[in-house]
Amino acid sequence: MADSTNPHNSSKCPRTLTDDERSKLDKDTTMISDFKREKLEKEAIKNWDLFYKRNSANFFKDRHWTTREFQELLCDQNQPDQKTVKVILEAGCGVGNFFYPLLEEGYNLYINACDCSPRAVQFVKDHSLYNPSQVNAFCCNLTQDQLTDNIQESSVDIATLIFVLSAIRPDKMLKVLQN
Repeated sequence: MADSTNPHNSSKCPRTLTDDERSKLDKDTTMISDFKREKLEKEAIKNWDLFYKRNSANFFKDRHWTTREFQELLCDQNQPDQKTVKVILEAGCGVGNFFYPLLEEGYNLYINACDCSPRAVQFVKDHSLYNPSQVNAFCCNLTQDQLTDNIQESSVDIATLIFVLSAIRPDKMLKVLQN
């Protein structure tokens, strides 16, 4: 028989908050303290680097759905022989899970791949399909650095930010998009 006096009893409904707890919750509009938020932002590159140190290039799976979802963008209807090279910028490339499946499919692409983590960029360069004549991999903090330091302005046909904006503070998103 279940113990109805046990507050951790999973068969009971969740407990009701006290007036004091509800008051504290109503007043707490900040998810984390300003100090913690600033600390996390200052250490973002270090934390992403530690993430890739712990997980290597195996954490995220290759995104083979990209060939299905981006077919219209990658195939130029006016160039059926596909001799035209499409230039892609993958901002926040991680270890290349987005663009390596595209290269495996044989698309005629030139990839500009950047990430804030030097370790992730090194994993991109260590990949068996890495070829510097086809992939320009470099470190870039999109909230501070200029992409034009590594790629020519207005030279990109397709830009992706897969899961990038969710890791950026809202007040810095415009800078990232302008970049």
